[in-house]
Amino acid sequence: MFKLLQIGQEQRRKLDILYLAKYAQDWSEPPPMVHPRYGRELYTKFEVLSVLRSLARSVEPCGSLEAFEERMNCGPAPDYIFQIYNREAVRNPEILVSCLCARSGIPYLGSPPNIRAMAEDKWITKLMARGAGLPVPEGTVAVSEADLDDPPAFEGPYFVKPRFGANSEGVDEGSICGDWQEARARASTFLAAGEEPLIEALAPGLDVTVPVLGGPLAMHPVANHSELREGIQTERQKRYLDPGKRGEPFQDKALCKELQEAALAFTRLVQPCDYLRVDFRVAPDGSFRLLEFNVTCNLATTMSMNIGANAAGVSHEAMIEHFLCYSLERQGVSAA
Repeated sequence: MFKLLQIGQEQRRKLDILYLAKYAQDWSEPPPMVHPRYGRELYTKFEVLSVLRSLARSVEPCGSLEAFEERMNCGPAPDYIFQIYNREAVRNPEILVSCLCARSGIPYLGSPPNIRAMAEDKWITKLMARGAGLPVPEGTVAVSEADLDDPPAFEGPYFVKPRFGANSEGVDEGSICGDWQEARARASTFLAAGEEPLIEALAPGLDVTVPVLGGPLAMHPVANHSELREGIQTERQKRYLDPGKRGEPFQDKALCKELQEAALAFTRLVQPCDYLRVDFRVAPDGSFRLLEFNVTCNLATTMSMNIGANAAGVSHEAMIEHFLCYSLERQGVSAA
């Protein structure tokens, strides 16, 4: 059983949290379970807010970066910024959010900007994993059309997706390319849109993710099934705007242990971090490859972080309390 951290009663009575989450002020409580435009995002943010309210004296929602900067320039400063903000109309907004939080000088959830940058670059992630002896798919990146003149050193079929970004943005069944001509056309589309494509050897199998809490503590691996080709997951599926995706505890006990050990080995490369998720592709023969990691994971009760925690005997509330407490203590704030 895991030894989880808990916030002391005295700290609860004096802790003031600023809750930085996109759309965090655009609802009536409770928001709809699935919004026709935003999917489950509003309700997920509300679920987290409800937990935070039980852990602090006050929780002040802040729903935009403009509002955040204004808030930092007026009124008493909060004790802590609980930020799960990862969408904005700029390139690599995840890094911007982390930088703004770091500039405030106030302890905040997640990782410092340099670690956040590593997480958002799927190519750098794989180079780090390979350097640590962890298996990854063969791959390459393109930053100009000239990089597509010749096929890569590895054979197809290929999988083409954005090098940067979160929540499976830019991923759909068209990412699966049977030959180089098809992959090149897909990559050119990304370049034309101002995105650098990551071109990889298609890894057949099942998406399995390992949630990790600060410590690090590896939760139970979670199998994510999708009805789409090759079991890929799209942004719309993850937001509950399209059907065909479900997550459940992974059942292969021996392989669970291997995946947890690999996730922990990788996690030690990307510290400091309060919580994260390490994603793998598990082939039918039991071999696996590391795909990416995420340091601002979806905290919905229906998603992988909570599924894996629950399978390890950790409730949604206890999971959030643990990594909040870990984050406070990591940044020099007593949680006793």
